[in-house]
Amino acid sequence: MANLKVDSEKCCGCRICEMACSMVHLGLFNPRKAFLRIEMDRLPKVETKASEIDVPIVCLQCDPAPCAEACPEGAIEKAATGAWVIDKEKCTSCGLCVDVCSLGMISVKGQDEFARKCDLCGGEPLCVVYCPTGALTF
Repeated sequence: MANLKVDSEKCCGCRICEMACSMVHLGLFNPRKAFLRIEMDRLPKVETKASEIDVPIVCLQCDPAPCAEACPEGAIEKAATGAWVIDKEKCTSCGLCVDVCSLGMISVKGQDEFARKCDLCGGEPLCVVYCPTGALTF
């Protein structure tokens, strides 16, 4: 099964991955709406190293997937790409999948919205394509 892999040592914190994700899925450049995120990890100060690093946080496409197991409508199913995808026609926006995702990778915005998460862009994740440093691979 293919999955996103992260090398946080290569991440420069440019957030291009977040921009690509939000653009392809929502049609706008807004890192807050991306289905991955960059977090600043503060490290103890060491004389020769930076005290902060950028860490990409991505959906792990868990197997078994707590989000799929929690969905009372069976709206989250595994695709051929290995991604767990949400069927917006079946999703009732109950938020149970959001509650069980330990990384906070699923969101439901507004009452008439369905749950959303990383779907690996159908097998060619644009976050990987546009990552200039190779911090994200597939």
